[in-house]
Amino acid sequence: MACWKWFDKALKDAGIQVTAKNKARVDDIIHRYIGDKAAYGRCSAQWKSAKMAVQGNPQRMQELVSQLRSVG
Repeated sequence: MACWKWFDKALKDAGIQVTAKNKARVDDIIHRYIGDKAAYGRCSAQWKSAKMAVQGNPQRMQELVSQLRSVG
C-alpha cells in the first residue's frame, strides 16, 4: 500500500481512481503538495500528520483536489 493512500478522501473528491497508468502522476502530485516531509519509500507519522493538516483545512483540501483533478 502506497503512503499516499492516506489521501483517499482527496482522491475521491477529485474523482480520481488510481490506476497503473496514473499512479506515478498521483504520487508526484501528493509528494509535491505535502513537501519534503514525505520522503519516498517511507510511510511515517509525517504522512498521517500531513493528511490531518490537509483534511482539517478546507482551503488546502480544495487545492490538493484541484491539483489531483489535473490527472484526469
